[in-house]
Amino acid sequence: MKLGIGIDTGGTCTDAVLYDFMTHRVVGQNKALTTPHDLTIGILNALDGLDQSLCRQAILAGLSTTLATNACVEGKFRRTRLLLLGIDHKGVERFGADYGLTDPDDVRYLACKTTINGGIEQEPDWDLLRENAKSWFADVEAAAVCEVYGVRNGGVLEKKAAQIISETTGLPTMCASVLFSGLSSLERGASALLNAGLLPVTGRFLDAVHEAFHQRGITADVMIVRSDSSLMSCEYSAEHAVETLLSGPAASALGGCALTDADYAVVVDIGGTTTDIALVENRMPVLSDEGIRVGGWRTLVKGLFATSFALGGDSAVRWSLDGMSVGPDRVIPLCVLASRYPFIEDILRQQVQAVPAHTQPLHEFLTLARDDWRNLPLDKQEIMLCQTLEERPLSVQQACDLLGIECYALNTHTMEKLGVILRAGLTPTDVMHAMGDFIKYNRTTSILALRFAAASLGLSPETLCKNIYEYVEREVFYGISKMLLEYSSDYYRNKGIDQGVQELLRMQWEARNSGGNPLIHYLFHSPAKIIGIGGPTYLFLPAAARALGAEFVIPDSAPTANAVGAVTGKISITATAEIRPHGCSADGEIKGDYEVLCTGQEACYFEEEEAAVLWATNSLKEWAISHVREQGATGDIALEASSEPIIAGGIKLCTLVTVTAATCVTPEKADLT
Repeated sequence: MKLGIGIDTGGTCTDAVLYDFMTHRVVGQNKALTTPHDLTIGILNALDGLDQSLCRQAILAGLSTTLATNACVEGKFRRTRLLLLGIDHKGVERFGADYGLTDPDDVRYLACKTTINGGIEQEPDWDLLRENAKSWFADVEAAAVCEVYGVRNGGVLEKKAAQIISETTGLPTMCASVLFSGLSSLERGASALLNAGLLPVTGRFLDAVHEAFHQRGITADVMIVRSDSSLMSCEYSAEHAVETLLSGPAASALGGCALTDADYAVVVDIGGTTTDIALVENRMPVLSDEGIRVGGWRTLVKGLFATSFALGGDSAVRWSLDGMSVGPDRVIPLCVLASRYPFIEDILRQQVQAVPAHTQPLHEFLTLARDDWRNLPLDKQEIMLCQTLEERPLSVQQACDLLGIECYALNTHTMEKLGVILRAGLTPTDVMHAMGDFIKYNRTTSILALRFAAASLGLSPETLCKNIYEYVEREVFYGISKMLLEYSSDYYRNKGIDQGVQELLRMQWEARNSGGNPLIHYLFHSPAKIIGIGGPTYLFLPAAARALGAEFVIPDSAPTANAVGAVTGKISITATAEIRPHGCSADGEIKGDYEVLCTGQEACYFEEEEAAVLWATNSLKEWAISHVREQGATGDIALEASSEPIIAGGIKLCTLVTVTAATCVTPEKADLT
């Protein structure tokens, strides 16, 4: 046997598998609850369900996680701030929301003048930065810097600004031009800002894995799945946390490919926090030509053609004057919290008896999630609440009594966004417990919360359960349908699904069991297999597949498919170069008819485009091979190169040269397919 360990840590569960590369079979698997306060515990619990002697024989460990995805979708990553050089607030106000820059307080500005070619006409006022750095970044945990034309001058101004910020404040500071090569300054800046906020998330996960492996005597080389489904080293991911944004969905797609024989498929992973959907074509995950978008953030990260939306087993069931909603907030299922703290059941029973219905979520509980809360800028009431939560969880009503306020006045939004507090509440997981479809934790607590919610909505518990099930089924159907439409059409991919098509989808969903109108049938049909992985897919996915007229498949090891995908990926590096006409140096001097902007190289200039393409291709091959080796590749490396013109409005803007280097970690021979 040639063994590998796959580990996937999500917001709810941590999965572990033992995989035999020789037979392509799972030889051991286990699930455990993720432990947000200390990820190591959840990873150890997952590993301990495997054969320990075989674990110590593993030569490779592949990791995946949705922690970055969840943090992005929920907006609960660490607070960061972006310094923009040479860009004023008008540009951000006009276009920032397109890239996730929606909070004006997330950005600071420092004037400078640079040319489109990267020439520096006026440097920033460095003394002004030194004087104000502490106040500008006083309430954040990391910083990022982006200069408008930084990719054209090696990020020289960014690096100096980052050095000043780091020396003055002690904060980790990221340079956009070091991380990303795209020309869009706002996109680079937003991506760098997001990366800075996610660094602690990825760092905690990697530290937890290494600690767990150390405790169990596991010496396997460790890699992590990046957003494009390839593997990367832990060292690389420690600085490029944003590359893990779609780590979980990418592992889902890889797991779906590894566990089935489907050439074309839609892989649907219903997790605790999100539902992730990816496409498989010719037994390979489909990649996006553009930077990925997650939770309102438009990034330069190349990755899967996938979608993630905030709906899962841990999505909060809440209500308002408009009716019931499921998500987007994630909470701890009450049945899970009560299994850890049995007194929760008694408190909830007493509260429901005293107040059987209410407009506020009095059934919810608050728990402490960060040990370092004392280092954060909290007010007196927030400090008092954290001190009490260190001892035990509190119900919303108990928290209000402690603070001496009405339940309508309780506001924990900021603390939840910072990850200081986690809520526990009614979720689809609780509904599954109440229905008897899945029972692993404290069912009584789930039933109590369901009765409270049903009474608050004026429904019977049975009706509310039915409504929640159908809500999840419908949203999964919409997610799959929109994904397929966007894949098949540039129009929908660029402009989104319009209201007319949404209405057609609604009618198709409503007609899923009846055949629809006797005068007309409307049907988006998918010949691809719908592959369900994750815990509750067997409950919620069949209805969506039926509405699409598609075959529904749940493979063996479906509950741990992400972990399988994590350990069956390849190491892959893609590098690009743009060849643009009228090449000018940073000082404005014309140096050739063609300018080459190449990954890993300073700008070069050529008289002939053919010579430029040849040089770029060879340079990219050398760079890609070197970086694949750095990522841990030891076997043969497969290279794939291409060049294509980029045309807009009938005008050729540039020639794009792309080189991909890839290898499997364990087999003797590499194969891109």
